Formats: sequence, structure tokens, C-alpha cells
Amino acid sequence: MTETQIQKEISDYLKALGFKVYRMNSGYIKKNVKLAEDGTPDLMTAADRGRSLWIEVKVPGNLPSEIQKRRHAELRALGHVVIVAYSLEDVKKGLAR
Repeated sequence: MTETQIQKEISDYLKALGFKVYRMNSGYIKKNVKLAEDGTPDLMTAADRGRSLWIEVKVPGNLPSEIQKRRHAELRALGHVVIVAYSLEDVKKGLAR
């Protein structure tokens, strides 16, 4: 599966559970239009009771980059849950915690 296919499978699953799912894009779309900060996880989700979950989607064998690891640490320090997911099963395990 490609990263995009894994993202879609995760997104569809979470939406079926009632989560709001937002795809985060980093980089620039024009020379002066910046999207999310570099290293921002691929998906940000929100559910009831203020619960949020950030998901970094990777294909098996790929690891988060150093900037992604720093961004994950920043989010965790703020109390957010961050999961690195190689499959839908990783997200299901993360939600069970």
C-alpha cells in the first residue's frame, strides 16, 4: 500500500467512528504561501470531549525524519497523543491505549 492509501484507510475508519479528520500538508504551495510547519503529522483528528490524536503515516520500512520526531515531541509535551502508523491496525492499537 502507498502512504496515501494507508492515510485514506485510517481516515475512513476514524470518520466512521465519529472523528473529524484533517489532512495536514506542510511546505509551500506558492513562494510565499506556507502550509503547516515542516514535520507536522499527516493527520489531525478530533473527537468528543476534546480528545485529539495526531497521526504520522508511514509505509512499512520508513521511519519518521528528525524534524518529524521533534514535532511529535513538541505535540506530546503539549499533551497531545501522537501515533506513527504503518497500518490501520497501529491506529486501532493506539486508540485502545
